[in-house]
Amino acid sequence: MLKRLPNILTLFRIFMIPALLIVYLIPGPIGNWLACLIFYLAAITDYLDGWLARKLEATSEFGRMLDPIADKLMVVAVIIILIEFRDISGIHTLAAGLIIMREILISWFREYLTDRGVTLAVSQIAKFKTTIQMIALGILLLGEAGEMISPLIKITGLGLFWTATFFTIWTAIDYLSKGLALLKENN
Repeated sequence: MLKRLPNILTLFRIFMIPALLIVYLIPGPIGNWLACLIFYLAAITDYLDGWLARKLEATSEFGRMLDPIADKLMVVAVIIILIEFRDISGIHTLAAGLIIMREILISWFREYLTDRGVTLAVSQIAKFKTTIQMIALGILLLGEAGEMISPLIKITGLGLFWTATFFTIWTAIDYLSKGLALLKENN
């Protein structure tokens, strides 16, 4: 049973997406607080599932495939929610689009490499990007509840969102260049 825990956490993260949307629809600050709480709980499960898989020696092909999918689903879903409810708008939708495009492109590219026997490990800078991205999205989910804390909270969230976008582009270039070099070596 313990060996299945990492995959259970990953699946739990996917099932948290509709819950996040439902609570975000609750009017007023309580919906924002609950959405932020669910999102950060999901972000913690992202860290825990990988850590537990290594600790319990419970890595699996299923987990290797599902974990990045769960991550991308969560990030893309939250970005779409924030755009729909105008918490991300105007020029900031450019950052959202770049993040979504990178997530799709690099997910495809990593699978393409795997099919050709090339493994591309997650880089430290990509882990940093994910951390900044999760912090930014959580802050932006606070919406009006965040504004009750400080009028600067949304600006802070958007600043971190753009910082994550910068690292998103950096990691895309890094993965593509390293992956293409590894493909060239293998051929």
